[in-house]
Amino acid sequence: MKIVITSHGELCEGILKSYQMIAGNIDIFTPVKLDDKGITDFSQRLIHTLDHLTQNEPVLVLCDLVGGTPYNEAFRYALANPNKIQIVAGFNLPILIEVGSAAETETDLNSLVQLALQTGQSSISVASLNDDDIQEPIF
Repeated sequence: MKIVITSHGELCEGILKSYQMIAGNIDIFTPVKLDDKGITDFSQRLIHTLDHLTQNEPVLVLCDLVGGTPYNEAFRYALANPNKIQIVAGFNLPILIEVGSAAETETDLNSLVQLALQTGQSSISVASLNDDDIQEPIF
């Protein structure tokens, strides 16, 4: 399984570096960033990457936010190439860690999508400082 991480600016590369610091280097991730070269350049690089990766297997695309150019361009590709990619928007480091670990052995793209959604929902927490609801740090 391959995973494309796409974002506005350096986010996709930065979060991948954080992932590598925690989990090590694995070759399932390909970052594609929207930078100051513009949307046309970004779209061409994304299409080239997806065309190459989807030749052998389905691809999970993690985007920074719904409705942004990275998401829209990935969605446009998905419309033209049904059954080759799935898109999840709103990625964070916990999603990357869980999905990256699972992608080494998981062959079902829909299972990875569900894992990304579950991890995204469960990885958000508010630290409460109220006496009745103190959450101790996990050490």
